[in-house]
Amino acid sequence: MAINVVSGHKPFLEYLKTQASNMEKGLDSVIKGGEHRHAVQGGVAFSAYQSTSKNYKQHETWIYNTVLVNDANAYNKATGTFTTPSDGVYVFTWATLTEPGKAAHPYLRINGKYKGWAAFNNTRTSQQFWSSGSNTIVVRLKKGDKVNVASGYLAAYARERFSSFSGWKIY
Repeated sequence: MAINVVSGHKPFLEYLKTQASNMEKGLDSVIKGGEHRHAVQGGVAFSAYQSTSKNYKQHETWIYNTVLVNDANAYNKATGTFTTPSDGVYVFTWATLTEPGKAAHPYLRINGKYKGWAAFNNTRTSQQFWSSGSNTIVVRLKKGDKVNVASGYLAAYARERFSSFSGWKIY
């Protein structure tokens, strides 16, 4: 790539040239099938959703079996549990959709104790509408802590693809 230098703008143009070169390398990596892992050394992040609709019993752990991202391999799609690989501050977000006449109370559990809540209930209404809910929480965790989503107050029904669980380490 050739850049014509205008007087006085050389540092900025050099910066742009470096950025363009980095973008080109990144695109080459994607085209060649390369995978960019851990943008920050030791990065921790996961995101998953349910591939099928499911009824959950009260206090049952929800299983998000379709994993989109699992940097640091800390999320277990078989158990629905994220195990913190290191001490730090983490963000978790979860969302759910339920059908008319159904309810869901997805609570975030840390080491078996509820720390975050969401609730919606369509069981006591004649209206036929879908209901959704979500929440986000920031928490300080220790290495080895277990985090998952479970039905807190009642049994629950969660729709496929619209029910998701994600988390990442801030610092």
